[in-house]
Amino acid sequence: MIEFASKIELEVALCQQIAQDLRLSIEHKGSATLLLSGGSTPSGVYRLLSQENLDWSKVHVGLVDERFVPADSPFSNYKLLRETLGQNAAKNVAIYPMVLTASDYDQNLKEIEMAYRIFTDPDICLLGMGPDGHTASIFPNDAASLNANTNQNSLLSNTNAPAEPNLRITFNGPVLRRAKHLYLMITGPQKKAIFDDSDQQQLPIAAFKKALTHTFYTSAS
Repeated sequence: MIEFASKIELEVALCQQIAQDLRLSIEHKGSATLLLSGGSTPSGVYRLLSQENLDWSKVHVGLVDERFVPADSPFSNYKLLRETLGQNAAKNVAIYPMVLTASDYDQNLKEIEMAYRIFTDPDICLLGMGPDGHTASIFPNDAASLNANTNQNSLLSNTNAPAEPNLRITFNGPVLRRAKHLYLMITGPQKKAIFDDSDQQQLPIAAFKKALTHTFYTSAS
């Protein structure tokens, strides 16, 4: 775990790390795949990343997870990425939505399973963690999430969140854990305590600990 004195210091360091990983991937194979989490915690990282001078035309950005809502909903992670990452130097970056058919939850999953095959072996992935120990949209006490955390037969799953909007879409655990560079960002001592105790409590994040490249942490929330 890498600890920072302030959130802005964490954001700058994490931004620089992701930018370096993207450059190396582009240099080595001509392109890069980047999976990003939603929520307010990492949004500062995305704004900084949008200013990085790299060949964004060779970067494919996908969502770690999404709420099953239209793209213009304030709950949409796709909307968040468009408004934070999709500006400045990265204004034309390709960001792949996870909701293609907003009227049919099950049909949408089938379509996304096809559209997201470019992210089968992601280069870089950034995870967050909720106060219940969930990561991506893999929640405790949800049978669909339990399956998603171990399912190796598909890329994505529909899961159920304990709070509205309840219908979620998430990458399955095995895909996220095989990312070449897997990072976790957490803020505040409460979340650190939950992370540290996640094995004993059998929380979803516990399944990711060994796969993490680095955890970026600050006690400042």
